[in-house]
Amino acid sequence: MGDSAVGLLDQLPDRWLPDRVQTEGRWRIRVGRATRDVVVSKSGVSIERPKGKVHAEIETDHETWRAMDAGRLSGIEAFVDRRLKVRGSIERALQFEPMFDRPDDGGLRYTIEDVPIGNGIKISALIAGSEEGEPLLLMHGLGATKASWLTVLPPLAARYRVMVIDLPGFGRSSKPIGRYDAAWFCGHVCRFLDSMGVERCHAAGNSMGGKVAMELAMLDPERVMDVMCLCPASAFSDRPMLRLVQLLRPELGVAVGFVPRSRVRKTIESLFSNPGSLDGVWIEAAIDDFTRIWRNPKARGAFFAAARSIYLEEPHGEAGFFTRLELMETPSLFIYGEQDGIITHHFGRKIEQTLPSAEVHVWQDCGHVPQIEHPDRTAEVMLDFMKQAANKRAAS
Repeated sequence: MGDSAVGLLDQLPDRWLPDRVQTEGRWRIRVGRATRDVVVSKSGVSIERPKGKVHAEIETDHETWRAMDAGRLSGIEAFVDRRLKVRGSIERALQFEPMFDRPDDGGLRYTIEDVPIGNGIKISALIAGSEEGEPLLLMHGLGATKASWLTVLPPLAARYRVMVIDLPGFGRSSKPIGRYDAAWFCGHVCRFLDSMGVERCHAAGNSMGGKVAMELAMLDPERVMDVMCLCPASAFSDRPMLRLVQLLRPELGVAVGFVPRSRVRKTIESLFSNPGSLDGVWIEAAIDDFTRIWRNPKARGAFFAAARSIYLEEPHGEAGFFTRLELMETPSLFIYGEQDGIITHHFGRKIEQTLPSAEVHVWQDCGHVPQIEHPDRTAEVMLDFMKQAANKRAAS
């Protein structure tokens, strides 16, 4: 068979790493015209002809698969470069590659780990980059998962030890009963860092994750070297539905079941200034992941609890968000999108008034998720900011 697609697929059982298996499942691999199901169980791996339902489909061409097989390219890099397509579940697709040994020939290498943080709670994390690199923590937004950071992972992991997590209540992480406010998330994040043996890190977050990054810098400034907030949630002065939201209980979210696929697609597309510029296959995969997770009542409860906490936070007053933010001394970067329909870019001016030393960018051609809509620009700005912040620390 040589290095033909079918030949390389048939060799996968010989390269299986059983200690890396997180879950059993069936993955359908399409390489050119060749299609095989890779079935993973506790007893081993088998290569079968396609049949029945699968947990994820991975499709690419012969050249890309050979590069991945040789270790010159990772599936994540191929996905970002639009050389690889995923359907069914991005999370399950991410789990596939680390289960098999491959040469180290320059491609991105990563693991998916369930990190125990105490009280039976586990945080799902994608770990990439050299163990010698400074740790960089990436946190997703409300309703998203660690997959929302894949677009900028390769350039960031080339310089840093990147830890991309599913916050508790989201993705594959545990979904405990809790307040699901920023301080609650910070407690779990700190325990995650402790479990990873990380004393200090760079912290970045999109939307809700940006709010958690800011809260981490305010509550435990010794844990973070700098924070990078992409369209971060903060605290809203204009809250016309305040009384209603105060009365609603997050437990009601458990009862909200089926959501039409068309509505999920419309919501996801609304996050971007120009959804037509995005790969349609990526959007379909994101819809697949969201609808799969949404079936879990605990996930729905976590979503509504977190959304309620964001909406109810007081912006001003003695313990108000912006009152506390004025005291934050951690070097900080903020990126806002003028086309963001969720977090107005006018918060940029508020941040400049509250934190005069902060670096603030407002991008005219950007919606709510800069790292997906403008990955190269986002990675470049983040890397430059962390480099400048490091130079300032070294000079002080």
